[in-house]
Amino acid sequence: MEKSKSEFDRRGVSVVVVSFAEPSKLVHYQEIHQWPFPILADPDRQAYRAFDLKRLSWFSVFSPATLLLYVKLLRKGMKQDAYGGDDIYQSGGDFLLDRQGNMLFAHRSQDPADRPVAGKLLDAIDSIVGRP
Repeated sequence: MEKSKSEFDRRGVSVVVVSFAEPSKLVHYQEIHQWPFPILADPDRQAYRAFDLKRLSWFSVFSPATLLLYVKLLRKGMKQDAYGGDDIYQSGGDFLLDRQGNMLFAHRSQDPADRPVAGKLLDAIDSIVGRP
């Protein structure tokens, strides 16, 4: 997502991360990662419920696809950050909303490795606004 930020900006699309972590944890997380977009705290998971993001099963969290993703990330030199007590079973998702809050695109992750690449989101934006 970070590498594609300029493409989202060019399309007038704001990227916002929503996390169920407490705000104090998010400050530490942002200090480490320095993402170029805002991170909002939703510790009560109101947005998660509104977007129908369920808890994942044990097998989904530790599926072969997820374990393979983690092995690839470790080989690339990424280290695991211990944020303490995070809910590894909470599913995530990627959504496109218009300014009125209407959902234009939804991808609810089936496991932690199930995330659309930025290009897929950009394609969805282009198809919604009618760009080739």
